[in-house]
Amino acid sequence: MQFYEIMFIVQPEYEGEELESAIASVTGVLENVGAEVTSVKKIGKRRLAYEINDIKEGNYVLVYVQSGNEIVPSLDHFFKVSEGYLRYMVVRSKEEIETQSAEPIQEEETVESE
Repeated sequence: MQFYEIMFIVQPEYEGEELESAIASVTGVLENVGAEVTSVKKIGKRRLAYEINDIKEGNYVLVYVQSGNEIVPSLDHFFKVSEGYLRYMVVRSKEEIETQSAEPIQEEETVESE
């Protein structure tokens, strides 16, 4: 089993139930293929780096999954035939990614010697 990080962007008009339904559709596809969804993070509505079909914003969602490599073709097909998804990206990780937010790193004070 390998670890994957899947990020996708949903159209900005999708809010509330529509957004939850879009996320449930993706996790449903993953579970049908036998993947174990570790966590789902809704990052929120953000401005896109460039316009996609005259759309300037999108709802970003990040999903962490543990599965074999069969999820990639299934997700490719799903995102190509489904409406409402602007972009997606699947990244394989060598090890499980910490899904908890990390504490900020404290910088050490440097003492100058004269």
